[in-house]
Amino acid sequence: MSGKVRRIAMQCLTHCDVCCSGRHVEIGFTDHRGEPALMYVPQESLRRLLLALPAAAAEASAKGAGLGSDAILPLADWQLRRHGEAQSLLLTLQRVDGLGICYHLPAAAAAALAAALREATAPQEATAARGARLAGLRP
Repeated sequence: MSGKVRRIAMQCLTHCDVCCSGRHVEIGFTDHRGEPALMYVPQESLRRLLLALPAAAAEASAKGAGLGSDAILPLADWQLRRHGEAQSLLLTLQRVDGLGICYHLPAAAAAALAAALREATAPQEATAARGARLAGLRP
């Protein structure tokens, strides 16, 4: 491989297709001149890219290049199942576009998530009263 880096400025994503063997993904886009282009990404590189993108998007947003309302994506489905050991779970979150990401969820994180979900879905009055009790005030 030469020391020269080829820079590609993606203007618009056109498609993503998985090859028949499942070993790579074809990403179609138009470049900065409006010309069609293809990029082939091996499965392992794609996995690493997907894990890196949320942090990159957050950094871009923090630097003022916000993604707007598209940054909040609706959740289509989720699945929770036990991992080989009883002390951890696997949490899969699936977006409406079909992308699903699986997270290893240790027992402590699962308990914290459950508590946060209960708190977030509690009726507003109960939440305010609980907050007052925690602050040492009477409701």
